[in-house]
Amino acid sequence: MVRVPYLAICRYEELLDLPSHRLVALIDTIYRYAASTGDASPVLTRGPERLAAPDRLTELVDMASSSTALLTGMEWDELTRRLAAAPQVVISPQRAWTAIAERLLSETIVADGIAWMQRYEALSRLLAHPVGQQAAVAACASLAADRTNQVFIETVSALDASGHPDANRHVLRQLIHPTNERAQFGALLASVRKLRFGHFTDGEMPVLVAIIHELASDSTRREDVQPLAVELLRRLPDTASRASRNRLRRLATDPTLQQVLRAGRLAEGEASRHLVDRITNTVLALMPGDAPPFHDDVLPILVDEMLFSPVFDVRMYAAIAVSGTPYRQRLATALSAELAGPAVLAAPVAPAMIEALRLLGGSEQRAVIERLVIASGMPAPITVAAAQAIGHVGGRSDDQFWGRAIAYHARLWGRTRQSASAAALNGLTYGLGMSRNVAMLQRLRADDRMPEPVRAAAAWWLNLPEKVYASANH
Repeated sequence: MVRVPYLAICRYEELLDLPSHRLVALIDTIYRYAASTGDASPVLTRGPERLAAPDRLTELVDMASSSTALLTGMEWDELTRRLAAAPQVVISPQRAWTAIAERLLSETIVADGIAWMQRYEALSRLLAHPVGQQAAVAACASLAADRTNQVFIETVSALDASGHPDANRHVLRQLIHPTNERAQFGALLASVRKLRFGHFTDGEMPVLVAIIHELASDSTRREDVQPLAVELLRRLPDTASRASRNRLRRLATDPTLQQVLRAGRLAEGEASRHLVDRITNTVLALMPGDAPPFHDDVLPILVDEMLFSPVFDVRMYAAIAVSGTPYRQRLATALSAELAGPAVLAAPVAPAMIEALRLLGGSEQRAVIERLVIASGMPAPITVAAAQAIGHVGGRSDDQFWGRAIAYHARLWGRTRQSASAAALNGLTYGLGMSRNVAMLQRLRADDRMPEPVRAAAAWWLNLPEKVYASANH
């Protein structure tokens, strides 16, 4: 097997009339998740590219540490590639490393699509840089400890890109004494890759095993914590996990947890295989060309991972992989058609389908998500997943939808004080922040009928520096 080189990817972008680095960013993102994190250089090797030009590196450092200059995703890519090519580079003053790391993290958590991929890859390179990693780890740790922050999972899980002892320490701290449940979930996600790449020391492993076992056995945590913790137990080295797995087998009566422990999947059996086959066949049938349709051995694997992996990142990267192919629109159509059926909406797999549409869906699928946000009688996980997805799925929602959705869930919360209504309002606030809807955010911040965390979230989005917003759009 021969890895496709960088210049060939760029040529494909030209032939397919795609924006520059559309495929490059996608491949960088997937490679980074799959590869060892020991090197700050991009896994998709660029070649010489005149990286030795010192004036250009100085210019990019000055821009990144400036209080006014904007940086595009391409410039973040170039800056961190140049830094990776100079592993012992000296940047003066030293605090410039902190300024660069904090700005890059701020832009990453509010970016979307290709702009997010480019910045997340750049942040991962900085987290692996011999000199810059401490500033990058400190930026993630500081934001994760800030209770007013609104993006915790991504902030903490990004620490999986660093094998530095400080990164391990902060991940373990968020597992044991988390800022909140989202930060703890981010630490669990970070532990997946940290285990795979051997980041944790022999002294840290017993601490990790103890907290994972506690989370795997605790049904009072948020509903996605237990399956992920069980999957981590399954992935632990035999010497560390055998006793824990045996104990969990005796304690876990939930069939989903048993399936995760046994096979590393959220579902097992004929029904899940049939669903994957049905979706795959629908996608292939929608592709242009003469019958019989092309037989693809990879697509069913990606669909299965997208729907049934207990690791959120695995589900996300499977969707990212499909998003760069001609299957994207057809798969989004197939998933939204499945979500129209009451049987699927009642099944545990429905939230994963909604998650996938965050990366695959266009304006047509946005209408489906909007409907699920305000549909009455929906299971709480469906409503919350739809509210959390609205900030990423393609297209834009008008203020009439936002007002209707907010009023609907505010009435429910005022009447019942149920956590699902508050979570839906938080998801809608996140969506307003991602879409830069300042007017609606101002209304939320001023509305004393809203849960206090929703008003605080609206204020956080409104207080973000305009430079961060402006840069993150490019």
